[in-house]
Amino acid sequence: MGTGMTRTLLSLIAVVAAIASPSLAQDQSGQQPGQQSGPQPGPNDQTQQQEPDGQYEQGRGVARISVLNGEVSVRRGDSGDVVAAAINGPLMANDSILTSSSSRAEIQLDWANLLRVGPNSEVRFTGLDIRGYQIQVAAGTVIFRILRPSQAQAELDTPSVAIHPLGQGTYRISVREDGTSEITVRNGEVEIFSPHGSERLAAGRTMYARGPASDPEFQVVDAIAPDTWDQWNNERDQYLLRSRSYEHVSRDVPGVEDLDQNGRWTNDPNYGSVWQPTNVDPGWAPYQNGRWVWEDYYGWTWVSADPWGWAPYHYGRWFFGGGGWCWYPGPVFGHPYWAPAYVGFFGWGGGFGVGIGFGFGGLGWVPLAPFEAFHPWYGRGYYAGFRAGGLARGTTIVNNANITSMYRNARVNGGVSGVSANQFGRSGAQIQSLNHAQIQQAGLVRGAVPVAPGRSSLQMSNRASSGNFPQSRAQSFASHTQAPQVSHASFAQQQRGMQQLSHSDFSTASRGVSAAGNAGVQSSRSATTGNASPGAGSAAGSSPGSSHGWNRFGEPIHGAGSGTSPSSTSGGWQRSESTRGSVSGSGTRSYGGYAGSGQAIRISPPIVQQRSSSPGYQAPRSSTSGTTTSRAPSSGSTPKSSGGSSGTSHATTSGGHPSGGGHGGGGHH
Repeated sequence: MGTGMTRTLLSLIAVVAAIASPSLAQDQSGQQPGQQSGPQPGPNDQTQQQEPDGQYEQGRGVARISVLNGEVSVRRGDSGDVVAAAINGPLMANDSILTSSSSRAEIQLDWANLLRVGPNSEVRFTGLDIRGYQIQVAAGTVIFRILRPSQAQAELDTPSVAIHPLGQGTYRISVREDGTSEITVRNGEVEIFSPHGSERLAAGRTMYARGPASDPEFQVVDAIAPDTWDQWNNERDQYLLRSRSYEHVSRDVPGVEDLDQNGRWTNDPNYGSVWQPTNVDPGWAPYQNGRWVWEDYYGWTWVSADPWGWAPYHYGRWFFGGGGWCWYPGPVFGHPYWAPAYVGFFGWGGGFGVGIGFGFGGLGWVPLAPFEAFHPWYGRGYYAGFRAGGLARGTTIVNNANITSMYRNARVNGGVSGVSANQFGRSGAQIQSLNHAQIQQAGLVRGAVPVAPGRSSLQMSNRASSGNFPQSRAQSFASHTQAPQVSHASFAQQQRGMQQLSHSDFSTASRGVSAAGNAGVQSSRSATTGNASPGAGSAAGSSPGSSHGWNRFGEPIHGAGSGTSPSSTSGGWQRSESTRGSVSGSGTRSYGGYAGSGQAIRISPPIVQQRSSSPGYQAPRSSTSGTTTSRAPSSGSTPKSSGGSSGTSHATTSGGHPSGGGHGGGGHH
C-alpha cells in the first residue's frame, strides 16, 4: 500500500475516533512501537474524556512569535507586565508588541497570515480568533502579509482609519510621528473605512489619512519607494514559501516551515508521515528544552527553546521509534486546535513543595503518544471560577498510579521530565529527566495543575525586559468591526484562584478538590502618553499635504474626473461621504469571519482599557483548502473608535529565526 493511501486511511480512522469522543480515544493496545504492551489506563479516564473543557472558545486564538531581531517586548493584556519576547512565545488578545530602534519581529497568526513589526513600533492584538484578526497600530510600521489562500478576515486599525485587506497581498501600514496614517499596497487590494464611507486602494498606491477617526481626510498618491524593510519582508516570504512540510501536515497547523531545516520527514508503518528532529543533542526528549509559562485562559503553557518548537508542542503527539523521537502531526482531515501542551502531569517524590498541598516534592510530565487521552487543565469551567474569585472545578489526584502503565512514552528511557514543585513555572527552574525509580507510586494529576503562578511565571525567558520604546499619543482607534466578546479575568484573580487550589487538601486518593473563592481581585491598568517615534520607513522629507489638498471620505475627489477610481488618482486630500455608499442606514457590514454593527461613531477611553460590549465575530467557518475568499463588505456601516494599548514600554529580546503561527483552543490529535 502506498504512503499516500496509508496516510489517508490513518486520517479517516483518526477522524472516526475523534467523532466518537471529545478526546481522541485511548489506544487500546497501549503499545509503543518496539515496546511491550502494558496495562490499560487508570481510573477516571472515561469520565475525564467527556470533560467539555479544553474545547475551542471563540476569541481565544493564539499567535506565535516566530522571528525576533533586536530588543522586543510583550505587554501582557492580563497583568500589564512588560516581559522580554521569546521565539515561540504565545500572544493572546489584548497583548501588545513593542519594538525599539533597529529591532523587528514577525508574528504568525496562521499558515497564511503574518504580521511583521518594524523598529520603534507599538502594536496591540485586540481580536484573535481562528477566522478573524483585529490589530491596532499605535506607532511605527508594520507589514500585514497574506502569504497563501485564506478565509480568515483581518482588520488593522490606526488612529484615523480602519483597513481591511481583501485577499492575498502585501500591505504596509505606518503611523507617523505627527499621527498621519500611511497605507501602501505592494500587491493585493484593501478597503479603508471611515464613518462617512470607504475607499478602495489598489496595488502600487499609497494613501495618507489624518485627523480623528470620527472625520478623517485622506490623499492617494503613487506608492512610496521600497526600502530595506520591504526587502527583508520579501526574503522572509521566500523562506516560508520554500517549505515542503505542508505536504505532510494540515494547513490548520501553523508554524511548520522551520521543520524542513531541523529534521526529516519519514514514513512510519503505524502512523504514516512523521517528523524526526535531527539538530538535537544526544539524550534529547520532547518538553525538556524550554519552560512553563502562565498564560491567560490556558494556564500553564509550554514555551519551547527549540527554534522549531511551535507546532510539535501545541499540535499532534510524540512517540519513540525508528531510532529516535518522532512527531505525529495528526490527521490531515478535520480541524486541529491549539493546546498549551499535550502532556500528562503527575506528582513524584517525597516531602512537599513550598505552597504545594498535594503531597509530592516534584511535578512531572510525560509527552502524550498518538491517540492517548488528553485531559485539559484549562477551559470555560476553570476560567469562570477565576472570574468568580475561586475555582469552579479543582483537581483530582490519583495516588499510587503506575505512570509507565498509563503512558507509553513513560517506558522510554529519558522520556519523562520533572522539576521540584516549588520551582515549577519559575525562572531558573532546573528541568531534569526522571528515571523509572523516581516515578514509581506517583500521583496522577487530572484537572488544574495545583501550582499557583508567580510574577516570574509570566516571563517567556530568563532575560529582563529592557529598551527604549515609543510612547504612543494614540488614545483611540478607528474600528469598523468588533472583536468577539471575551470575558477576561485579571492575572491577580487567576493567581488567587490557583493559590486556593494549591493549598487544598489532596490527602485522599482519587479525591477531587475544588477551591472555593472569595471576591476576585480586580485588575488595574494605566498608560502614559507621550510623543510617538517616527514610523520606520516613512517617506523621508515629504509632507503628504505639501502639493495636494485634503479630501473627505465619500466626497468627490478634487481634480478627479467623473467615474475615476480614488485609487487611481493622485488628487488631494478628501473626506469620505458617498464614494462607497451612505451610512444613513443601520445595516451591518460582514467580512464573512466577523461582523460590524452600524452604530454611531464612539471615541473610547485610553487604549489600555478593554473594548465595550458590541456584536462580535460571526461563528468561524471551516476553511476550504486552496480557496481564497475576498468578499468586499456592503456599504452602510459606521466604524467605531476603540481602545488599544499605549504607554511607556521597557523591553527586550532575542535575535531570532523563522516561523510559525497559531490558532487557539484545545484540540485533540
